Amino acid sequence: MDERVAALVASSGFGAKLGEMIDVSEDGALWTLSPRPELVGNPLLPALHGGAVTAFLELACSVAVARRLERSILPRLISLNVQFLTPIRLRNVMARPDVRRIGRRVAVVHIEAWQDNPGIPGCAAQCEFSCIAE
Repeated sequence: MDERVAALVASSGFGAKLGEMIDVSEDGALWTLSPRPELVGNPLLPALHGGAVTAFLELACSVAVARRLERSILPRLISLNVQFLTPIRLRNVMARPDVRRIGRRVAVVHIEAWQDNPGIPGCAAQCEFSCIAE
């Protein structure tokens, strides 16, 4: 992970908790979460806690927007909609944020996460962020 992305991740409360478990490709396109057992929400499956997965997705999307806007702080989240399609198990989770639009006021980012096959997402989300500098 490059220094700029690492600084953005570290600036987030979620990043502080998940930081050591996250790896980002040099171009920022592919994010990987290597979860630890403390992130398990359902020990019967075991499946990761939805909040941990959501935090990972939000962080990836917010960093993508900050990079595109060439800012050193993360944008403010306006809304987040997550669809869990399958249980996310205790193994690597990969995700690709896709910045769909950056307007004067709002940025829209879609993201899908998978574990075994990128063609079979385990969850997907849409995030909307404020583009107004604070």
